[in-house]
Amino acid sequence: MAEKNIPFKLDNDRYFVRDPGFMAALHYLREDYPLHWHEFYEIEYIVTGHAVENINGTDHVAAPGFAVLITPDDLHSYHSIHKDDVVTVYNVKFSPYLLSPELQKLLSGLSAPLCGDCPEIKFFFDRLLMEYNNRSFARDQFIVSAITQICILLFRCNQNLVHSANDQAHKMVLYVREHYTESISAQSVAEAFHLTPNYFSEVFKKHTGIGFSAYVKNLRLKFAAKLLLTSDLTVREIAEKSGFNSITYFFNSFKAAYGMPPEQFRTRPTL
Repeated sequence: MAEKNIPFKLDNDRYFVRDPGFMAALHYLREDYPLHWHEFYEIEYIVTGHAVENINGTDHVAAPGFAVLITPDDLHSYHSIHKDDVVTVYNVKFSPYLLSPELQKLLSGLSAPLCGDCPEIKFFFDRLLMEYNNRSFARDQFIVSAITQICILLFRCNQNLVHSANDQAHKMVLYVREHYTESISAQSVAEAFHLTPNYFSEVFKKHTGIGFSAYVKNLRLKFAAKLLLTSDLTVREIAEKSGFNSITYFFNSFKAAYGMPPEQFRTRPTL
């Protein structure tokens, strides 16, 4: 029997211990890395080797020079192409709140991961890893600066995803996108930003063009669709991991959004 593809979640507490808000490493992937997602943002850059990175059900050939910025919404995994090929990967995990308000705006508006050939960021990763592994003067500021420059270069390669946003509103959106699989409400988010629920709802809708409840439901449904396409979780498990407390409500909402029930969506033929 084939091994089930069950995704797992990586959280901030596991990685942001030594340095709150960021972690950097050089990885040597000698075998497939299973399907997962995480609370933080992550940038990967392929130095050597070849692999296939599956992001939200879509395969991307990862070769030297390939870079990707993974958001908390994205499910991804690595699969080797050549049996004996070791894939060398620069990796940085970070909280968006380390960055400038303008970059936070851009991150809050991403509807897909940033990816593509971007060999020019290798220079910044080289310096970032060098700083990360020592304690030079102003080390943390240097690392945040390097992450900022890497993000800017990735956005320049994907300028069609750039948009502007209100400072307060984009922070709300970032917060919601980090916590939408949890039990959140307009009131709980409003309290997190020291706002009244009515004012929060007004600002949020003005910025996103959609009400809070509908926005959260859409995020949950999109995440559920990704899990259906990439994992072997049951429909009930997917509903729970996506933030739905009622399987009936999830089933009806999914069918209304996608025109078919979850199981049919999972097994439908691809075009």
